[in-house]
Amino acid sequence: MNTFLRLLRPGLLAVVSLVLATTVWAQSTMVRLHTTQGPIDIQLYDTAAPKTVANFLSYVRSGAYADNFIHRSVPGFVVQLGGYAWPASGYAGHITTLPPVVNEFSVTRSNVRGTVAMAKLGGDPNSATSEFFFNLGNNASNLDTQNGGFTVFGRVTTPGMAVVDRIAALRTVNAGGAFANLPVVNFSGSTLLREHVVRLTEVTEFPP
Repeated sequence: MNTFLRLLRPGLLAVVSLVLATTVWAQSTMVRLHTTQGPIDIQLYDTAAPKTVANFLSYVRSGAYADNFIHRSVPGFVVQLGGYAWPASGYAGHITTLPPVVNEFSVTRSNVRGTVAMAKLGGDPNSATSEFFFNLGNNASNLDTQNGGFTVFGRVTTPGMAVVDRIAALRTVNAGGAFANLPVVNFSGSTLLREHVVRLTEVTEFPP
């Protein structure tokens, strides 16, 4: 393959490269998380983590992530969501989940900055359902080695990571339980309202 490419004319080589890149892109689903802090685009690893991607897209396509909010933010570590909903009608608690998906961790898809991985219960590698997180830093030495490894199933685009970082920079409050590190916006009182959390207004696939 390398010998063949070296013998091609420069113009033809560019065409071949474009075709190969287009083929790879066509096999990768892209989704956009529309958040109250800006859009986060994710390229999914359809081929490398097929069961996990299918599980994630089931929630996306059913609309389950609408009005979901980011419930955990730990600077330099992760920003987590996919669990709890706060529609206009009031806080709704944890969303209804599908059966757990089998763990598809691979050392070729490490938990490094900018990747997206599934959250799960401690001591149960195959317990991931709806919750997922963005890796803010290189968490490979931690998340690749515990609980069977945390399955990475996508990567955030560069503009999307700017939004993730903006969210990670928000002040957090301890609202108890799963909300011990809850990022908030313009909150200075004692009563949390829907307007104080970072919500997903919708999640769409490309092309829109």
